[in-house]
Amino acid sequence: MSSSPIVLGAYPLPASAGRSVRWQFHLRTWLPVLACSMIFAIESTAYFGADRTSEPLKRVAEALFGYDVCVQWDLIHFIIRKTGHFMGYGFFSLVCFRGFWMEFQGAALRLPRQLRAHGLAILATFLVACADEIHQSFLPNRSGEFSDVLLDTCGAVALGLAFFLAMQAAEWRRRARSRHRALACADAAA
Repeated sequence: MSSSPIVLGAYPLPASAGRSVRWQFHLRTWLPVLACSMIFAIESTAYFGADRTSEPLKRVAEALFGYDVCVQWDLIHFIIRKTGHFMGYGFFSLVCFRGFWMEFQGAALRLPRQLRAHGLAILATFLVACADEIHQSFLPNRSGEFSDVLLDTCGAVALGLAFFLAMQAAEWRRRARSRHRALACADAAA
């Protein structure tokens, strides 16, 4: 499969690249992963526990939807936090996918590049989620729960699958356009 414009094949590493160029390539490849990891580290502190986020989020919900939201606030807050887990780690998985995709360009391995990149992105997400929950188990107002790790990994799988399907659709459209152009050229020549 060629590099779809969705995947950011924007920074190819030249075969004759020097040490400086390779360093810049790896920095551009993995800096977004590091940035996401730092966001998780900040959010994994005692300051972002459920006891600290409830009141500010409740005020926002009341401003948007009125005071009726208070009746079911505990459930709504739980859903907001778990959706944040699912989407945040799903996004992290996509950022990891980008890094692995760029890293594997030109590599001659047995598994297809896309499958390797998605598999490693999901594994990286699982490991980071485990580390996050272990860290939270040492905080007084947080708890480390394996169910959150599973939720985070499900987010990685779901967003990875959606992205995989989008890549396949983009590739299918690109090939269909190529076939259409080839047929149009053949008809014009005939």
